Amino acid sequence: MKLLFKLLLANVRLRPARTALTALAVTASSCLVVWVVSGYDALLAQSIDDNAAKALGRFDLVISGGAGGGPRAAEGRPRQGSRGEAASDRTEGRGGESRPQPAPTATEAKSAPSRGGRGRAGGGRGPGGPSLGLPRGLIAALKQDEQVAEANLTAQSRVTTARAIQAPNAPALSKLLRGDRPPVNGAPPLGPPLIGTNAAEPPYELVSGRWIDPTSGDRPEAVLSADYAKSVGVETGEDLKVNSEVGEWLIKLVGIVEQPSSGGGGRRGGGGGGVQAGLFVSLPLAETINGYPARISQINLVLKDSVDPAAYRETLAKKLTALNVPASITDIQAMKERLAQGLSQSGSEALAYSATVIALMAALFIIFTTLSMGVSERARELAVLRAVGLTQSQVAGLVFMEGLLLALLGWSGGLAAGWGLLAVVARAKPDLFTGGAILGPWCLALTALAALGGALAASILPAWRATRVTPLDAMAPPRLVSPSRWVTRATLAGLALLTINPLLTYVLPMADSTRTWAYALAGYPGMVLGFVLLAPWVIVTVEELAGPWVARLLGLPPRLLASILSANLWRTLGTTVALTVGLGLYIATQTWGYSMLAPFTPGEWVPEMLVGFEPSGLPDDQIDAVKHVRGVNSERCMPLAVEQPRLVKDMTGGGGFAITKQDNVVLIGLDPQLAFGGNDPMIDASFTAGDRATATQKLKAGGACLVPDHFLASAGLKLGDSLEMIPPNAPPGKVVSYQVVGAVSLPGWHWMTKMSGLRRQTTRTGALVFAPIADVRRDFRIERTNFVWLDTDGSVTPEAVEGAMQTIAEAHGESRFRVAGVGEVTSRRPYARLTATETVRTGIRARADGMIWGMSQIPLVTLLITSLAVVNTVVSSVRARRWDFGILRALGTTRGGLIRLILAESLLIGLTVCVLGLGFGLMAGWCGTGMARYLSPFGGMSTPLVLPWPQLALGFSITLGLCLLAAIVPAFTTGRMEPLKLLQAGRGGA
Repeated sequence: MKLLFKLLLANVRLRPARTALTALAVTASSCLVVWVVSGYDALLAQSIDDNAAKALGRFDLVISGGAGGGPRAAEGRPRQGSRGEAASDRTEGRGGESRPQPAPTATEAKSAPSRGGRGRAGGGRGPGGPSLGLPRGLIAALKQDEQVAEANLTAQSRVTTARAIQAPNAPALSKLLRGDRPPVNGAPPLGPPLIGTNAAEPPYELVSGRWIDPTSGDRPEAVLSADYAKSVGVETGEDLKVNSEVGEWLIKLVGIVEQPSSGGGGRRGGGGGGVQAGLFVSLPLAETINGYPARISQINLVLKDSVDPAAYRETLAKKLTALNVPASITDIQAMKERLAQGLSQSGSEALAYSATVIALMAALFIIFTTLSMGVSERARELAVLRAVGLTQSQVAGLVFMEGLLLALLGWSGGLAAGWGLLAVVARAKPDLFTGGAILGPWCLALTALAALGGALAASILPAWRATRVTPLDAMAPPRLVSPSRWVTRATLAGLALLTINPLLTYVLPMADSTRTWAYALAGYPGMVLGFVLLAPWVIVTVEELAGPWVARLLGLPPRLLASILSANLWRTLGTTVALTVGLGLYIATQTWGYSMLAPFTPGEWVPEMLVGFEPSGLPDDQIDAVKHVRGVNSERCMPLAVEQPRLVKDMTGGGGFAITKQDNVVLIGLDPQLAFGGNDPMIDASFTAGDRATATQKLKAGGACLVPDHFLASAGLKLGDSLEMIPPNAPPGKVVSYQVVGAVSLPGWHWMTKMSGLRRQTTRTGALVFAPIADVRRDFRIERTNFVWLDTDGSVTPEAVEGAMQTIAEAHGESRFRVAGVGEVTSRRPYARLTATETVRTGIRARADGMIWGMSQIPLVTLLITSLAVVNTVVSSVRARRWDFGILRALGTTRGGLIRLILAESLLIGLTVCVLGLGFGLMAGWCGTGMARYLSPFGGMSTPLVLPWPQLALGFSITLGLCLLAAIVPAFTTGRMEPLKLLQAGRGGA
């Protein structure tokens, strides 16, 4: 071992630049893992350890009884403060815009008759009544419990036509916050949720001001959450106008309360379990603003100090089960689990793992390249060592020791660099890294795996090659053997492996769970290994085909590039594969991302504009006025009747995080002939089951419907089957059934229905179903037109169309409408909401661009790191060919010609990487989109392969640019050497 150490150190001293470059590359890989993993650990600690206690606040337990508030009820979640304070009653809604009018009292609303369904008034959307919630007798029972110190109610609801709040004293507010809705934005502007509370103290720490005094006779008071206060631009002491459908109120802002984060994946104001934010007012004021009385949706408990919350939770759960009360109970442990789940769903953990795998692969191929070059260059030295007594195992050990040395240097350097980077960020953002810059055991383990694991794996093949050197090889350098024999065998093996992934994804029948595991354990690894084995053939092919063109481009004789890569295939192979790791993953990410975007982008089947008349819809005699609005194509203006009923059962068996697998659908009643008939239908959707003419006739006959193609497959339906739905607030046993007469392809219906108000903003749905408008209005008791689909003649702007529609809405909106479970509520400001299809497309693409670019950053960083391998490769190539360069210089080749020759080699390496990376990225993206059909978030949807060529061209440009930059220093250094020095150096190395 002592001898091997001396030999190792001697080699390092002989080639310090190569050792330094390789160690630097491994350092960068390890630093990448440190940054990602430590950031995940910090996020985990902040989201779970800190936010769980903050979110639960002063309550020990929170009993939730379902979402309150009508068609757009958000998830009911408690809002808590510090322990020991009295629990609170709350009702939540959204302030909206209207003209100042007196509101009906809670008593008047409650006494009004209840008719109709799901908050509809003649087809309009009312604010929706709160759900039945928890029984009022439960709160009395809990107050009698000796283990309970305090038990209080939380009542939540949301008004439907949510609007912004306005600060009259803040004229600089944007149009959005002033309530002047910018047209074609896909939704009306939403203000902070309205939260009614009778808490005597604030639920969270006050940032400024004081808490609400419900007895204040001067003016109604409110407290606003800090994030909303910042976004709205208001401060304590200002007056706010809070608007809803039933009136307008001037409220004084007396305080701003802190708002804890909802954890990974949570939304502001609606995050996981217990986190809420918005405008806090007294409970009576909230009921007045909403126009209906509060219902119990949550009970907040403060237990006595001697009671164990976890034990009491189990006891309470049994009591609620015995009482047949459907409810969920949240304590500190449940809160932590919920936050951890949200963080996991946000992809942070997957990002940590993916960064480790990418860094592992990068380190593996970088070290492999260095060791392979070392074995090739030191073949005579190794032969001499064998001749003087070194065994094969000692030679192999020498190679492994060199690999471990490079890994240890890179690992220690990566830890130091990563810690320094974390220290800088921790100082700049102490709220994120609350514990300072700490490298936890999880971080150390993953960085060690990436560096040391990669080194050991990378050393195997070079060590085996070193053992093949015999003592006789000391007499002369080994001859270069044509790689054609083993390249052909490797190519055939690689092609065989590449067939595994497509077969598993698209051909072989198997259960979805089995397919997922097979893809992860056999399909994807087989694809990676297949491209590695295919790489030598790609190198030889690119050299043969592109070499002459590169020579002409750089003004070189083509013969000089005839074997510039294949002369030392091992050296080129390692560099090429190392760069392909980054570029291939970048291309795969871009291809997969934009392919997955296609099913969610509204297609050409969607009419140009959708106008919603809320809250109560329009009478039938006003449809003609809508058709004759300036700019509207009167022949392509289609009234709709929209409802979102539950299915009799969840026909797809969807999970909690599915996008399409749900127990409800969006049902649109329309004119079948105008929508699907004729040569130019308004909804020009492709039929995948049934045909357009037959389906249209059956729709016109009544009792029929069209469903999306993916829903037909995932629900196990076929043509002629019945789709059974339950009308909202229908009596027990009431079912509406329509016969499925066709299936159509509707790309983008998910976002179109969400952003246009066709469905509840917070409710996922299973399908967009079309049926005759007469049937829908009759079966779901929709008396007025609530939506209109239309095309324009192109002569007016969407703003002008929306303005005209707003005039119609205000003139003919119903003044009173029904609220399920409450009665009639007065509407003071009907409005028209216009959603332009192209605006939805633009918004989706803009959001997708940012998300896909974020996912592509780690592959690009990896590409930058592995470009250091190109420097090593070019330096090694120059070192091995110094004699040849000296001869060329002696024969008249200029310095510039020598520089161009070295740059040509680097450019050919870059072209090879582009070809190999494109193949890997396209296959990975193609198979990835295919696998998405079997994962619940994508519900069986077929996804086309989309090639985003501008983004791919950027990746190619970065790759070629990095390869050329890596070769500049070696090229100019060599070009400046005199021919005699090159000849002497070349003979000395021979």
